[in-house]
Amino acid sequence: MILGTVRGKIIANSALILLITAAATLYTGLASSELAKSVELLFRNNLLMENMNATLDLTETGLTGYLTSRSSDSLKDYIKYSTILSDQASKLNREIRSDELLLLQRDLAGLLDSYLRDTEAAVTAKRGRDVEGYAELYASSEKGANLARFLIGRIEGMFMSESLKAFSGFNSRIPAVITSNALLVVAATLMGFMLLVRFSYALTAPLSRLAEAARAVGRGDYGSELSLPSSSDEIGTTALAFTSMRESVRRSFEEVTSKAEVEKRLMEERMRVLDMSHKLKDAELLALQTQINPHFLFNTLSAGIGLAMSEDADKTADFLENLAAFIRYALRPPSRYVSIGDEIECAERYIWLLKLRFGERYRFEIQVEEDQSILSVETPALILQPLVENAIAHGLHNYEEGGSVRVAVRMDGEEAILTVSDSGEGMEKAEVERVLREASEEESRWGGDGAGAAEAGIGLWNVIRRVKLSTEGRGRVELESEPGKGTTVIIRLPKERESR
Repeated sequence: MILGTVRGKIIANSALILLITAAATLYTGLASSELAKSVELLFRNNLLMENMNATLDLTETGLTGYLTSRSSDSLKDYIKYSTILSDQASKLNREIRSDELLLLQRDLAGLLDSYLRDTEAAVTAKRGRDVEGYAELYASSEKGANLARFLIGRIEGMFMSESLKAFSGFNSRIPAVITSNALLVVAATLMGFMLLVRFSYALTAPLSRLAEAARAVGRGDYGSELSLPSSSDEIGTTALAFTSMRESVRRSFEEVTSKAEVEKRLMEERMRVLDMSHKLKDAELLALQTQINPHFLFNTLSAGIGLAMSEDADKTADFLENLAAFIRYALRPPSRYVSIGDEIECAERYIWLLKLRFGERYRFEIQVEEDQSILSVETPALILQPLVENAIAHGLHNYEEGGSVRVAVRMDGEEAILTVSDSGEGMEKAEVERVLREASEEESRWGGDGAGAAEAGIGLWNVIRRVKLSTEGRGRVELESEPGKGTTVIIRLPKERESR
């Protein structure tokens, strides 16, 4: 029954070719296996020795770099390559054998173990500042490394010698193998050619018709005629299945076209929702910027009232002039971004007002790096002043004198770094984590109980939220604080702002 199918015909007429080819392949494979083993042994063992020698050099380089300069990079390299060297040494023979090569491997494994122990002890002595100790251990490790290199060289030489002996024995039999294999290949080729010519015409005609129908489908023509073969073998079955598949593809294409229209409408709706989401983010950003304005007016106006009662009119005029400039900056319209230079000027005016209020009670410092290009980097408006206010209101409020506030700006690669630090009371680690977690949440806490914002300072919460929104997540605020050691707020802004 199977002989009536294409598969049966191919199997029956190809069996002899396969037998001859298998015999030729088997003979060639068996004859070549010895060569393969020799070459494999040569490369595998020599590669292991070469890798071990290279790893030993890298380990020694890392150790030397660390012992001479105490470089953390050199220590990392030493740890990395000493671990690899230990793993490579574990693959060596460690048993007592009568074979000289295995005994050499055992000796090499012992040397490497001793070398790694010495280097580890040298690193420990270096950390303990034991100069004599790590110098002695380093000298001992150098001797061990040199002995290990000597053994590696001997083992490589023995591997090479044994592999070349095996290869030479096989090489003498290569001419006979080539001749026998050539005869078998020629016989198989001639017989296969005759069988292929005999069956090619019977098999290719219906396949050509089927291929033409497939090309028509590829062009999008699903109505072309297909002359089905009369045989019931695999080709006839394939032709019937192709006709059925062609009809299914036509129906599927119509369904896909219909679904594409639906998906297009859904995509348009998603784009509309996304645009609305962006507008909501913009609205939230603008709202956050305006919320901060009333927060600082009370303290500044209180200072103005007190000054007016105790000072001459000229000094009060200076106060009101700085206050007016400060308020104009805080209430400037729609532009949500200013330069860092503008922010520094705003902080200087605010500090001037604070000095009038508190006198010499606190020390203030503003530091800008020499590279003045940072002053042109764009930043959300009013992010330094709330932090200075926070430092006074929450960090230094219990200090009668001696407190300090420092504002610094610098570039770090592609980021502008703005820091505000105080020498005040500081916060517990759990409080720092809570403040950052609450400020980073997507939902606004305004209108709720406001506990988190009130305890940590509305200004800090507001700055964290505005930096995140205005930079679309690329900027961030970090908080470092310890009880009794003050608080440092670090703002990281991208140098270039993404266009919307």
